[in-house]
Amino acid sequence: MRAIAIIAVVIIHTCPSGEWQVFVRPFVNFSVGLFLFLSGYLTKIDNTDWKSFYKRRILRVLIPYIIWTLLYTTVNFIEIGFEPKKYIINLLSTKASATLYYIFVYIQFVILTPFLGKLAKSKFKWGGFIVSPISVLIKYYWLFSNSLPNKYISAIWDICCLGWFTFYYIGLLLGNGLIKKQYSIKRLSLLYVISIVIQMIEGYGWLALGNSNCGTQLKLSSILTSSIFILIAYWYINNSKINFKNDVLVKMGDFSFGIYIAHLLILRLLIMIPFWNSIPFLLNSITVLLITFSFVIICSKVFGKKLSKWIGLC
Repeated sequence: MRAIAIIAVVIIHTCPSGEWQVFVRPFVNFSVGLFLFLSGYLTKIDNTDWKSFYKRRILRVLIPYIIWTLLYTTVNFIEIGFEPKKYIINLLSTKASATLYYIFVYIQFVILTPFLGKLAKSKFKWGGFIVSPISVLIKYYWLFSNSLPNKYISAIWDICCLGWFTFYYIGLLLGNGLIKKQYSIKRLSLLYVISIVIQMIEGYGWLALGNSNCGTQLKLSSILTSSIFILIAYWYINNSKINFKNDVLVKMGDFSFGIYIAHLLILRLLIMIPFWNSIPFLLNSITVLLITFSFVIICSKVFGKKLSKWIGLC
């Protein structure tokens, strides 16, 4: 599942702009949602040592975040010139690289887990499903009106977990047995196809209105599609008899965090090659994925398993 998610992430970041975003992104917009779902699914809400939980999970991502933020910021100086204050700004804002916002979103969910667990076990548990749609509707109002927030509110919004709430929350509910209903795979597949069409229609509407971010994962239709995809993934987890032990997908999944953090750095290096822009879409995605995958594996062997973990390679 992690391998599938990271493949989708790389496709997102190598997908051309314009109508490509409208017709390709709906098929891969589940990527971050799937990562968050898996995190929630593997989290137990009946925990007696939250301090240890916080320490283990937050340090696990915070140290790699600091290392890679410093690295990306240094690389950025090649393009914008040396600005020492950028180190502090990027550490506080996740702006060193487009993927690093995920770390702050994940940390927020880790901190909120005890409270989400109480909500999940309460009679108001279904209220958790309205958080993301309301959040996205508020963002819609900002995007398509003249009442845009100032840059500080925008910066906070970009790293806020509310738009991603549904995915982690579903993971907590399903992983802790708080939803026991079994869904028909045929019905889920049909709903998934319908939601893809709806997402394309909404994306085309965004594009027609001049919004270049028409492929975003945080549209109402994107949340719908990703939620259905997650339920399909849950069905697979519970029903698949296929054993992928020692398969390349398992290996890619094991190194998915490193691929996630490093692939934009690899992409920036590849863009410097004169003929790179002539490589067709999907072939460029595969190239970035394979090079980054190889890079992360080689680095992990050089640094060793323990150090690689703290660097964020695995």
